[in-house]
Amino acid sequence: MTVEPTPGGGPWTEHDGPPDPVREHVPSATIRPLKALGIVGYIALLLAIALLAVTIAAAALDMMLAPWIAATVVCGIIGIGALVFARTRLVATRALDRPGHDPIVPEVSAEEAAEYESEFHVARPRSDNT
Repeated sequence: MTVEPTPGGGPWTEHDGPPDPVREHVPSATIRPLKALGIVGYIALLLAIALLAVTIAAAALDMMLAPWIAATVVCGIIGIGALVFARTRLVATRALDRPGHDPIVPEVSAEEAAEYESEFHVARPRSDNT
């Protein structure tokens, strides 16, 4: 009898069991800078939205638009680039937990990881009817 692998995990047999959830998590020294980069991306996008409002106001007042348009585009590109880079690097890890992928949620402790694995990644035997 085999168990279904969890998403993001690997196939394992009944004899060797699922991998240790504590060893599967990425160390906080690797995750923390990526989460900070994701937060910088959110801040840059908020700044781009504020600059877009200033650009529209400058257009209404017949002021020079080039600096405002350039600042809006640069902030938008930096924000989207930071979010995409942080997200792709966080998802590329072998961590099996959802909090490890989110740049807002802090790292999980060993106890929280084990509790998460036991609650949501329970090995279920396959039935022959499916």
